[in-house]
Amino acid sequence: MAKYETKNEEGETCEAKYLIVKAEMGGILDLLKLLVLNGGRVHEFVESSEVDGDGGGEWDSGGHRWVIVVSVIMRRIIGILGKPMEGTGMVIEFLLNLLDLNGGIYGLFLNLIKDYQKKRSTQVFILSDKPKDATLVLISFRGTEPFDADDWSTDVDYSWYEIPKLGKVHMGFLEALGLGNRAQISTFQNYLQPKNQANKDTAYYAVKSKLESLLHDHKDAKFVVTGHSLGGALAILFPVVLLLHDEHELMKRLLAIYTFGQPRVGDENLVSFMKAQLCEPMPRYFRAVYCNDIVPRLPYDDSTFLYKHFGLCLYYNSLYSEQNVEEEPNRNYFGLRYLIPEHLNAVWELIRCLMISHVYGPEYEEGWFSIFIRVFGLFMPGVSAHSPRDYVNCVRLGRGRIQMDSI
Repeated sequence: MAKYETKNEEGETCEAKYLIVKAEMGGILDLLKLLVLNGGRVHEFVESSEVDGDGGGEWDSGGHRWVIVVSVIMRRIIGILGKPMEGTGMVIEFLLNLLDLNGGIYGLFLNLIKDYQKKRSTQVFILSDKPKDATLVLISFRGTEPFDADDWSTDVDYSWYEIPKLGKVHMGFLEALGLGNRAQISTFQNYLQPKNQANKDTAYYAVKSKLESLLHDHKDAKFVVTGHSLGGALAILFPVVLLLHDEHELMKRLLAIYTFGQPRVGDENLVSFMKAQLCEPMPRYFRAVYCNDIVPRLPYDDSTFLYKHFGLCLYYNSLYSEQNVEEEPNRNYFGLRYLIPEHLNAVWELIRCLMISHVYGPEYEEGWFSIFIRVFGLFMPGVSAHSPRDYVNCVRLGRGRIQMDSI
């Protein structure tokens, strides 16, 4: 296989390092070969810069083969079940909220005429106060929709690209920011170069351009970056790329980063680099995790997987009580001793959603679609705990939460 080479800041030629897991390739027999036979010579599922003359390489250890096999199996399961679940979820959501969301039959009729062909909104939203004395710009990255198979596949993907001096970064999240395409590895280097002036229509450059414009108009304003799920991953990657591009003036005006249900984005080298930028001398990066949410526990962090979290973890249990911890409990989710508590918790969450409006007021009432998600959580509690509703309730009802004006 041809290897992509690039040049460093000193003009020396060096090889770009990456690993791409291709779940759509090969079959069951190929998976078995990869796992237990001569796995180093089977590349149906793997494209890597770390390939030696015998067809193996750095990735070809027993542990890393397990990583790749698990990633392929999970992505195939999501691929098979994802589209039917996505379609079913859309139908259920539509039917359960048909009249409520459209203001009755008349409103429904008008909306069907106006909005039937409307596409999904873009992944990135930028909000700011309109008056000239605005002091805060909010950048909110869009996250996972219910039953979105593509986003869930990204969370369990093991593919990465190594950025010199920063570390290994999740390739799927870089693609979501428009900073490369795994079908052409050279695009990552092109987009990530500080002096690159091409392809400014990507999500990252569009957000950066709008942010610069808003901060120029509001001289005293600072900005906050936030996002849920995939949006949380993009929220933390945005300042990573700003630092990579030497945007130090912009970074001086970064007030804080708040993510909710965010998956891991990079390895320990990236963590070390970003800790020095965002966690010292005082924290500017806060990562909220609700109870048994599976997404913050992906991709895995153990002796085989390379992904790591950093930042101040604001962990909320099912009573919305906050603890400031280094890492959320059960950090890789799958464990027998957590199995029964997870399902018992899902039962409590279903009961709570039926009672919460009577305890805290009608504005907390959960609709039929939310109740359906709670029922679904009886079988897959880690998925239902990823609901944005719980993160909203954590902020509104959580005890011991950190206030914005404390930073």
